[in-house]
Amino acid sequence: MAPQNGGGGGHGGKDDYKDAKDFLDKIGQQVHDEIVKKDAKTYKEALTGQLSFASIFGEETVSSLDPCDLESEYTKLIEANIKRHPCDKRSPVRFSDEYGGQCTFNRIKDNETHDNKCGACAPYRRLHLCDYNLEKMGTTKSKARHNLLAEVCLAAKYE
Repeated sequence: MAPQNGGGGGHGGKDDYKDAKDFLDKIGQQVHDEIVKKDAKTYKEALTGQLSFASIFGEETVSSLDPCDLESEYTKLIEANIKRHPCDKRSPVRFSDEYGGQCTFNRIKDNETHDNKCGACAPYRRLHLCDYNLEKMGTTKSKARHNLLAEVCLAAKYE
């Protein structure tokens, strides 16, 4: 019967790795370099939004490629239809002591004791994001990526 090989790496018994984690990290880096970077280039163009193709209000498209130049256009769109306002159906008072932070004890565990006794609180800003249009946006249209870019710019203006 032939001798069994222990499955060595072919380096004469000398490993180039400090430990198992280092070995797995290097495999992960190799996979990332070969696959992820290459595939990211393939899909980058398909996922890139362009403001010139966004139709953020009906069939009307934006007039500028620079998101900073869209302020007057956003104002016109919102004045024409108040339901387009990204803060619609949100409290006008976003940083009030009356509302406070939203706290919970069952979502985040304490790192040291590993229990739920300490809880966690969301800051005031997290409770009132101006994301109304993002919630109502569809994802199946061919212009979804372009509209997403315009809607994020609009929400950022009011944040």
